[in-house]
Amino acid sequence: MNVGLLQTRKYIRRVGPIQSQQPILGVGVPLKDAEVARLRLIKSNLIYFHKKPIKTQDFVYFPITDPKQIPKLLSDFSFKFQVWEFPSRSEHEPIIETLREEFPNVDWEVISLKFDQLGEIAVLKLDPSCTSLSFRQRVGELILSGTTKLKTVLNKSDVVEGINRVYPVEHLAGKKIWQTWHQEYGVLILVDLRAYFNPRLAEEHHRVAMSVKPNEKILDLFTGVGSFALHCTKESQCDVAAIDINHHAIQALQRSIKRNKLQGKIHPIIGDSSSILRVRSYFDRIIINLPQVSVNYLPYSAKLLKKGGIITFYQFIPKSETPRKFIRELILKKLANINSYKEQYFKVGREVSPSRIQVNIDLQIS
Repeated sequence: MNVGLLQTRKYIRRVGPIQSQQPILGVGVPLKDAEVARLRLIKSNLIYFHKKPIKTQDFVYFPITDPKQIPKLLSDFSFKFQVWEFPSRSEHEPIIETLREEFPNVDWEVISLKFDQLGEIAVLKLDPSCTSLSFRQRVGELILSGTTKLKTVLNKSDVVEGINRVYPVEHLAGKKIWQTWHQEYGVLILVDLRAYFNPRLAEEHHRVAMSVKPNEKILDLFTGVGSFALHCTKESQCDVAAIDINHHAIQALQRSIKRNKLQGKIHPIIGDSSSILRVRSYFDRIIINLPQVSVNYLPYSAKLLKKGGIITFYQFIPKSETPRKFIRELILKKLANINSYKEQYFKVGREVSPSRIQVNIDLQIS
């Protein structure tokens, strides 16, 4: 996944001359708090904008101009100080400062200007309830003006709508194109914004693919543009039945199959994942990527698995809950009539919203 981050003026605040690799004091905050901390530092003019942050396994470090103000500004975070040789940013248009001057009433605490770059398309997530259309369009214009690699800028809602699982998309700038080629771990994926695709699952696509054994039969429910299916068949000589009710998704997958050199075989199917297959004890692995309600499909999926088969699924849960305890209770309710199962993999994934997180799970059904 290519994640773009809007650049700012080379110098907004500067204390003395800074050499390109001179050590600078940085403040580190946990990964989950990094975006909020970054916006606060920008708003308080406490960050060296000509230097890039440094990301470690658990923290993001920002180069700061005045450490004395940090304890009060980030009092609700577990922050720490450390000296780093922060890398320099390249020269770009002063996008954020331009926006601050043109739109002085924008609340930067609730706005993220990060975007996903999918081939020639930049996809933002600007909340229409917090931003005006003119602001969003101006952001799109400034993004396009800063690079020749992008052809269009779109704004996508975080909420999937309808049975086709489409994110509502708003055109902001550039050409009105909805399809682009995107690459993950050497896999070419035709992304169609009229179908489901999530670039933030790239590591999961690869993880699952690397665990697939030769000759496995896999059922990929709610396949979207077929990311899991393409990764699995790229890495292994397996058979994947990839099902989605959205014809745009299946058409995109069919084109992706032709573009990739796959070891295995994909069978694209347009249809309702909950009713199209009724073959018992047939698959070695089932993937359920419908995080709003994936657990509801566990009983159905368990009947389709061979003994010892794996169900990989993704589920949204409230942030207020203890993830492992909460999801285990959900699984217990749904698989009450299954002889036995065990958890093979568990990970707390991405934050979906201020109130929800995603959990990633592999279950082995006996």
